[in-house]
Amino acid sequence: MITTLRHLFVDSWAGRAAALLIFLAFIGWGVGDVYSNMGTASSNEVVRVGERSITPDDFSRALSAQLPVVAKQIGLADPSKLPKGEVEQVARQTLQNLVIQNETQLAAGRAGMVVPDELVRQEIFAIPAFHNAAGKFDRSVFNDRLARIGLSEGKLLQAIREDIASRGLLQGMGQSVVAPSSLTERMLSFDASQRVFDLVQIPFASGTVPAAPTDDQLHRFYDNHPQMFRTTEYRHAKMVVMTPESVAKTIEVPDDVLHRLYDFQARTYDVPETRTLQVLTFTDQAKAEAAANAWKGGISWDDIQKKFPEAAAVSLPSVRQSDIPNPELAKVAFAAPADRISGPEKTGMGWVVFNISAVIAPHKTTFEQAKNDLKTQVQNQEAGEALQARQKQFQDAVAGSSTLEQIPSDLGAIPAAGTLDSNGMTQDGLPAPIPGDAALRQAIVHQIFTQAKGAQPAVVNGPNGTAFSLLVDEVHPGTLKPFDSVRDQVVQAWTAEQKHHAADLRATALFNAAKAGTLRKALEGQPEASALRQDVMVSRVHPDQSLPQNVLRGVFGLKPGTSGMFETPDAFWLVNVTADKPASAEDMKTLGGQLSGEYVQSMRSDIPVALNAAMEKAVPPSHINMALYNQVVTAAAPAAGNGAQ
Repeated sequence: MITTLRHLFVDSWAGRAAALLIFLAFIGWGVGDVYSNMGTASSNEVVRVGERSITPDDFSRALSAQLPVVAKQIGLADPSKLPKGEVEQVARQTLQNLVIQNETQLAAGRAGMVVPDELVRQEIFAIPAFHNAAGKFDRSVFNDRLARIGLSEGKLLQAIREDIASRGLLQGMGQSVVAPSSLTERMLSFDASQRVFDLVQIPFASGTVPAAPTDDQLHRFYDNHPQMFRTTEYRHAKMVVMTPESVAKTIEVPDDVLHRLYDFQARTYDVPETRTLQVLTFTDQAKAEAAANAWKGGISWDDIQKKFPEAAAVSLPSVRQSDIPNPELAKVAFAAPADRISGPEKTGMGWVVFNISAVIAPHKTTFEQAKNDLKTQVQNQEAGEALQARQKQFQDAVAGSSTLEQIPSDLGAIPAAGTLDSNGMTQDGLPAPIPGDAALRQAIVHQIFTQAKGAQPAVVNGPNGTAFSLLVDEVHPGTLKPFDSVRDQVVQAWTAEQKHHAADLRATALFNAAKAGTLRKALEGQPEASALRQDVMVSRVHPDQSLPQNVLRGVFGLKPGTSGMFETPDAFWLVNVTADKPASAEDMKTLGGQLSGEYVQSMRSDIPVALNAAMEKAVPPSHINMALYNQVVTAAAPAAGNGAQ
């Protein structure tokens, strides 16, 4: 939250204003007032904050700007490939940020803050995008730039004025927070203090078996461990499963709804030529020419950025000409040939060198071509609520059908039946074709092997909003295999148990000797002495990755001069802690600043959270229009919203 507020409100005034203009340019071109005819003025708002409104256009522009940023952070070139859950999370955070902005403006008003016109004038005059070739503010350039991005002068003035008020209210927030040295030193001492110890590993396989087993011993082991020598239990079950995906397919969507959605998403289906650009922007022409020559020489995009770190580097995947905030760049980029390094070109933002890595011709998707996609969008959006609404009908249908064969098909419940084991595998060794994802499959298999045969079916709530009901009608319990058919397995299992027991006795004897003195002394003259590791040194920030986790935890739980014995799946471990050492000077230096910074950041993060809570308590957001919210999210990333569930 502190990072969000700082970037939104308290960056340097010239950079903030320039970023604001670029932001408006990115989101203003080609968007249009697509929501203006969706209802009355009172309904044309996603959220109301006091007397201020967050309109669908406000939300759409902010979300459309944020999705490419998030996509790039997780390594996706195309925001439409973002998972649905990620899009929804970004949407919620974006709307929350807009609420914070509006709450801040209301707080500034309550504090009596008034921004003088002269201060607004100074900020606008300082924005480089409005300067002429002589570096001075030029009214004609100003008017031209605003006209190009479809932004009114009044809207820009309002944005600048509100930005100044926000910075005035929030500037310096949390800068006085200091991490107490006593606390950071204690935390650092805990993480970086070092334990010195000796240890030895005693594998189970090292245990000795004095003699081969007799038939009596094998039979006794076989009788005492029948679960080890049984055939697999299989159960046959009938089931009906409701998932959002299965319910979605049963939702009817009228054509008039699809036509309205098609018109609403016209920008998605009527696409002009798009290009993918890689752009370097320089303030110095000579540097730009050097970069162009190096790039033309075959250097990669990643390497050219490293070679010229002073350049502003940006990738613009599949952009329209109107999406590029720099009009001069937009013009030359859409006239340049593909797969060729172009530039340097002089623009109002500096000297640009760019590469067109892909060109996609204009294309229009007709309503008929888009109809199935549109229908799926609506169905997926409504599926969750529809599933919840049908729960009562599903429960009634299950209660009235002891065989699960009379469940209405229009509920969206998928029938299935089959024989499987407790791992969800069929008798052919293949995964049973149970509907749903892995979590739902696991829940169904668990229910099959806990529910009694012939028990009355009942509706079970599954993971992620799913529901299912099942009937176990056949149980084929595993049978004990004849001794003669598994004799070799019995010998192996008996031998493994004997070795484990022998290793346990040996480790226990050495452990008792180590407790009476030290591990080194206990191993003197013993066969295990060669495996002893002495003076091993670890800390919580520098663990020994070759050691099992329970052994490492045990080391930090022992006091110096004491010993411990630990068991892992294949060995016993004996540990003798010999000393505690303070953190190294290098760790104190490198980790101290990092820990202090993290602690300060943690404390600072509490300040905006408390401030935001106080502002929202004073003026709580109201009139939240979830239908409009969902429409904006779907329109901003239709492909993402339609992706894998």
